[in-house]
Amino acid sequence: MTILVDFGISVDRFELGGFVADLALEAELERIVPTGDRVIPYVWVTGESATLDSLTESLEASDKTRSVAVLDELLIDGAEERQRLYRVEWVTDELDVVKGIVDADGAVLEGKSTNDFWRLRLRFPDHQNVAEFYQYLADNDITEFRIDSIYELEQRSDRGSKPWTPEQREALSAAAERGYFDVPRDASLTEIGAALGITQQAASERVRRGVRNVVHDALDLPDARRNRG
Repeated sequence: MTILVDFGISVDRFELGGFVADLALEAELERIVPTGDRVIPYVWVTGESATLDSLTESLEASDKTRSVAVLDELLIDGAEERQRLYRVEWVTDELDVVKGIVDADGAVLEGKSTNDFWRLRLRFPDHQNVAEFYQYLADNDITEFRIDSIYELEQRSDRGSKPWTPEQREALSAAAERGYFDVPRDASLTEIGAALGITQQAASERVRRGVRNVVHDALDLPDARRNRG
């Protein structure tokens, strides 16, 4: 049995969120890797170059991080903003909510910053692990959260057996039809977004998540159905 939890947490209790919110940036978790006593989130952050530089400096100067690396940087078509992929190694005790998730054998499948909250989708092996996580929150006086839904994975059978959401399929189809995956590319993410009536950033997120899910499904890798939003 796999339990999925849609969970919201205030940026005040989620260290990474605080750094992003202070600079009015948008962020999306790529994945979180627990390694021994360390927790290493990979996160895409969107903003202007100078603001992203300020974020990098703040993270590097913080005593809550052990290491910070920029792994990738993408230009956003038709905009002055960029997307950077950060690898941040945190002192585990400082990232207390994530520590509680890891201690309860949970995993963060996806996460996105929205105003003063982070919205996370969590996966746990069973209801007992969810209860352990909830107890961790209570024991550590973490009250600035909300649980939007808890459900067993099989309860979402209405989505069928495909590893992508309808929105991701639509974006992948539009990208393929317009030559986005060709070499050289015949279309930009801005053009794909315009065709779908969404922003370039939304198109980028749907294409990236869809490609990842399709690859995991095709190669029978773990978490083939993650990041379905």
